Amino acid sequence: MIAKKLLLVSVLFLSAIARGETFNLVTENFPPFNMGEEDHKYEHKADAISGINVDIVKELFKRSGYDYRLKLRNWNYAYNFAQRKEFRGVFGTTLTDARKPLFKWVGPLAKNDWVFFARNDTTIKINSVEDAKPYLIGCYKDDSRAQFLKNNGFNASELEDDSLNPKRLQQRQVDLWISSTASGYYYAKLAGVSDIKPIFTIRDTSLYLAMNKDTPDEHIEHLNKVLDKMRTEGYLDKVYSNYK
Repeated sequence: MIAKKLLLVSVLFLSAIARGETFNLVTENFPPFNMGEEDHKYEHKADAISGINVDIVKELFKRSGYDYRLKLRNWNYAYNFAQRKEFRGVFGTTLTDARKPLFKWVGPLAKNDWVFFARNDTTIKINSVEDAKPYLIGCYKDDSRAQFLKNNGFNASELEDDSLNPKRLQQRQVDLWISSTASGYYYAKLAGVSDIKPIFTIRDTSLYLAMNKDTPDEHIEHLNKVLDKMRTEGYLDKVYSNYK
């Protein structure tokens, strides 16, 4: 009975604090994780922003009972905006050793792996990332994956529009395409391409909500507990499947 009363007091305390604060959240245009529904680079209304991470974050704040604002801006703005004041956050942010002390972390929201896609009829065998060096690899210009290829001596073929790479792969203009599983299938579906597949995972990373480090710990803990429950219920998997 005492434990139940303490839990009720804790919930009421959190709710009371949360009612006085609005979380200011920013994300970037990075389909299918975060994107403007009108394909705009910037959006100032939450209803005009969607994607895997966005759908999860909206449900997370709905269940948590916290007020929030959500905007879509470029990455540099979003990343710096979140570091300047408490109750600000940026997602989906890759958790790295360098970034870890700069924020308080809620997540993971989704996986953002690095994979090589090939045609379904490929005879290419990739057992290590070095095995891809003889091949022409389609990539998104100036993306971290493109930079990885160029910095490590791979044969990179860059485009400023990554959505064109599934067709290039299908039409044998490139041998491989580097993307993520989620982005790859999303862009392939948009392009009407169904005969490609991921054949090798280079690395696994996860995307988080990175909150300003001055945001009170009790809110971070509460958000993570609610997110864990959503994950256990299968909600995150359901959202992910909506974008395949």
